[in-house]
Amino acid sequence: MIEDSLKSSGGVYHIERVFTGEECLKMLQKEKFDILLLDYSLPDGEGLEWLRKFNQSGIGIPTIFITPQGDPKLSLEAMKEGVFDYINRSAECAKAFPFVVNRAVEGYTLMVEKVRLQRELIETKNFLESIVDRAGDAISVIDLEGKIIYWNEGAEKIYGYPKDEVMGKKVSQFLYPKDEKLRAEEEKWMDQWMARVKNGEVIPNVEVKRQTKDGREIITSMTISPLRDAEGRIIGATRICKDITQLRKTEERLILTERLSSLGELTAGVAHELRNPLAGIKINTQILLRKKNLSETERKILKSTEEGIEKIQKIVDDMLHFAKPKEAHFKLEEINEVVEKSLAILQTKFKKSNIFTLFEGGRGLPKVWIDIHQIQQVLINLMLNSIQAMEKGGTLSIRTFLEKNNGVGVEIKDTGVGIPKSILKKIFDPFFSTKSEGTGLGLSISLKILEHHGATIDVESEEGKGSVFTIHFPGGKFSNPT
Repeated sequence: MIEDSLKSSGGVYHIERVFTGEECLKMLQKEKFDILLLDYSLPDGEGLEWLRKFNQSGIGIPTIFITPQGDPKLSLEAMKEGVFDYINRSAECAKAFPFVVNRAVEGYTLMVEKVRLQRELIETKNFLESIVDRAGDAISVIDLEGKIIYWNEGAEKIYGYPKDEVMGKKVSQFLYPKDEKLRAEEEKWMDQWMARVKNGEVIPNVEVKRQTKDGREIITSMTISPLRDAEGRIIGATRICKDITQLRKTEERLILTERLSSLGELTAGVAHELRNPLAGIKINTQILLRKKNLSETERKILKSTEEGIEKIQKIVDDMLHFAKPKEAHFKLEEINEVVEKSLAILQTKFKKSNIFTLFEGGRGLPKVWIDIHQIQQVLINLMLNSIQAMEKGGTLSIRTFLEKNNGVGVEIKDTGVGIPKSILKKIFDPFFSTKSEGTGLGLSISLKILEHHGATIDVESEEGKGSVFTIHFPGGKFSNPT
């Protein structure tokens, strides 16, 4: 009846008839067909059982199932197995079969295309999510209330907060600076930026300060863009943040290095010009002091003059040392031994100043390529600064540790008065000093020595709590110590 119905419909059909499930399986494996018409009962088993076997063999073909008349339970079971359509065993259904075939072919084609598009959509979604989630920059999404609804791996690494700790929270709850004034200023700016984003504007490359989970303050360059739904309505904002802390520090060091270089040349010239007349004044003063008929007042004046000349000579020597450091003699040294020797030199001062020292030497550290005397000079200078910052006593903690790329770090931490933020960036400037008798060259000379060693120095300080100076020596043998 079905063959007659197909022929009378005027369509061109090629029909193959088999009588068992086994024959059907072989035929389907051998040739490609558009439609499978499958009876519910076959000589070698149930039709549904054979359909399961076809599916397990990876044969994908739209199947029309023939059921006994009026058996909805069997029809439902057939649909669960992936049957595309079903007909009852009747003459009426046989007559309608051409329509069922056309519907099955078109429907199956659409279904295959839909599945393909869904697969492509899922693959594209997974691909884009993988790129965004593993990006090195911190990428987050907030809703219009400012609550986080997305937080990528880059954000976890930069800020230190895992995803499950921040979802649903506002950024201001954990990332803003602790300082109340800075916090209020940050909130004001963020409100203004979000107002512009809600109007569809993109805010590019704004610099903001952030507090990481471990308490570090970092600088990030942030771009805020509106997030839209399928209808184009703004439902939130995406924030892409790049950690530029090291970039800013490098720029500051470069500016300082250029300034020091120019100042060094000027200083060397001035020092040389001062040296000769200063030596003459000192000799004249010493000659006058040898006279026996001097009054006590005259002797005191000359003695005070001689002391003043010696102080000036010390300043001139420091200036020359700053402008033209002594020739370095580099060797591979154990940094822990260098620190211990530097501490030993100042032991008497520590005791007199009521300062307790702690040294935590890192184990298995690589040797550093340094001039031991110059690095001792740097360490002693930093320690002396710490002693002067702890007038009422305190604790000086020093630790050495391994850094990335096999580098070595030295941290010098005190519990002194701290350095005001307003002058923190000036402390390495030549002749800048907060001490009444200081020349302001100690830290400048130290910085120049460290640069000569390919090393860098960072400083963090909080008024009333103390300062931390951290020296970073490069990994391996510094390739160009000269």
